[in-house]
Amino acid sequence: MKTEFLKNLGLTDEQINSIMAENGKDVEKYKTSSEKYKQQFESTKASLDEANTTIQSYKDMDIESIKQSVNDWKDKYEKDTKELNDKLIAQERNHAMDSYFSQMKFSSESAKRGIIAQFNEQNFDLKDGKFVGAEEFMNKLKETDAGAFAKEEPEDNPLPSFSRGTNSNPNPAGNKNNFGFGFSGVRSRPKED
Repeated sequence: MKTEFLKNLGLTDEQINSIMAENGKDVEKYKTSSEKYKQQFESTKASLDEANTTIQSYKDMDIESIKQSVNDWKDKYEKDTKELNDKLIAQERNHAMDSYFSQMKFSSESAKRGIIAQFNEQNFDLKDGKFVGAEEFMNKLKETDAGAFAKEEPEDNPLPSFSRGTNSNPNPAGNKNNFGFGFSGVRSRPKED
């Protein structure tokens, strides 16, 4: 509203100022309300634009290839896990076999490889670090193929041992024939007639 319009109506300056002040309050009130709605509109528009962008990205996605990728990764994980478990089981078996066969003596390396090959063919279960049924199998092999195993030497004939003599002075009076073993010199042999 303009002041000239109010002057043409024949209003005084005081009346015009009063009307203009009241009108200014109303304009300010609607202006504030308009700003509020403008901000809400811009916020809603931004949210809508973001939603449309997200929806479009979903439309652009190839869901089947994503599903296939998930399945491929799952298969790879399962395969890698199985391979790792198989390797760990093989290592445990090899360690247990090394330990088991380290106590045995064979007649030759070929015999050892043959016995170990026969042992592997049996595929014994390994429980608590021991092969179930292995002792019976090995005892049977020792009976049927005794030549593959080295003969165990009895320890009834101990090897001789040497010790120093009881003479505390190994070289009494500078005797050159004394060897320091508690006996002195070598005697000459009597002549035969």
